[in-house]
Amino acid sequence: MLHSHSPTVIPFSVTQMPMRAVLNSAGFLAGGVPVFEMRAVAGSGGLLVSDPLRGKALAQTLGSRPVALLRGHGNVVVGPSVRRVVSRAIYTEVNARLLLQAVTIGGPINFIDEEEGKAGEAVRDRDEQGHSTDRIWQMWVEEAGGVADGKR
Repeated sequence: MLHSHSPTVIPFSVTQMPMRAVLNSAGFLAGGVPVFEMRAVAGSGGLLVSDPLRGKALAQTLGSRPVALLRGHGNVVVGPSVRRVVSRAIYTEVNARLLLQAVTIGGPINFIDEEEGKAGEAVRDRDEQGHSTDRIWQMWVEEAGGVADGKR
């Protein structure tokens, strides 16, 4: 599990605008992204998941989904591997930026549907066309290495 304070994601946790997939690489969001409301579990107060009661409630909110938003706090991301979790966290933020842009442009938005989202995840699992999570991870490692080495 990964927790972040992803800045473009947080507004979707405090408004009525649901986080929905607009990017193929974020198709894992197509099944819906629930919002964990701490007040429903522990009343007003802190927004930290700091005890088993809150942790269990967050897990129930997440259910079988890979991402849940924490109202006014950030998000949690889960997956079958560290690489997949990191990839999902990055693409959740990218998708939030793109969704915000689409909302700003206006008009009906043509979201990624669940079937398309599942197909995209299957491609990343099978390593078709070089788009697997491992290939994307390797690209990020190479890019980070270039930055660390002063090459960029």
